[in-house]
Amino acid sequence: MYDISMTAYRYLLTSIEDGVGIIQLNHPEKRNALGWELHEELIGVLAAWAYDDRVAAVLLIGNEDYFCAGWALDVLQGTQGEERNRFTDLALRFMTDLYDFRKPTVAAVAGVAPGYGMDVANMCDITIASANAAFGSTQVKYAMNGFYHGMLRKVNTQRARRMFFTGDPIDAQEALRVGLVDEVVPVGALRDAALTLAKQIAESGAELTTVLKEVALRAQNMDHIGATAYELRVTQDLLQRGLFERRIDEGLKRLKAGRSRATERFERSTR
Repeated sequence: MYDISMTAYRYLLTSIEDGVGIIQLNHPEKRNALGWELHEELIGVLAAWAYDDRVAAVLLIGNEDYFCAGWALDVLQGTQGEERNRFTDLALRFMTDLYDFRKPTVAAVAGVAPGYGMDVANMCDITIASANAAFGSTQVKYAMNGFYHGMLRKVNTQRARRMFFTGDPIDAQEALRVGLVDEVVPVGALRDAALTLAKQIAESGAELTTVLKEVALRAQNMDHIGATAYELRVTQDLLQRGLFERRIDEGLKRLKAGRSRATERFERSTR
């Protein structure tokens, strides 16, 4: 199912396809640098889809040549005092909305993703990269700090600090090796690969993906006993839902017929 969003955005292309809300950054004159307008529009679409049951996962993408050039440096340079405070407050709202979005998020990155562009990808749950992608915490070059926490949740401490302190970029294969991205695909294949993954996540439907995202957000901050007890309570809650009854019946039928979705995907991935 393909649904064009009825909301008109100036710098975003949005649509809903098979449960995936697709947000494509579309400000080519600035290479999708995040200024006032893009921040506001991203906040708007995330708010619109947070409780929209048509959307079970979100894909955030640029194009096959670039993802996001980072901060709109002309805005940072051209503001001061209260106006600059308003801009950084706007950025904080977007980052927390994306970080804590109640459904799974996938970032698809091609080309150079410097500074804040990389940080935005790191705030998504999963990042898929094109072979031409490069990532760097480049804010240090402008006497600013990058967003260390976003790196730290995906790579080890030494790598995060090396990138944070130096600002030196790494290519897609190195990003894969250190865990900054989950998959690297050939140039030109990024959108299809990332959308396929997002659709696999969205198959579960918004009711379940919302529960799973909450577990992913909360359990990582608990000790092992607290996390185990919390996740068991979540399982108990899910078992009481009509969704479980429908899915267990469907799943058992597929297993008996030898048509498990997971097995089918594994077999396709090993061909």
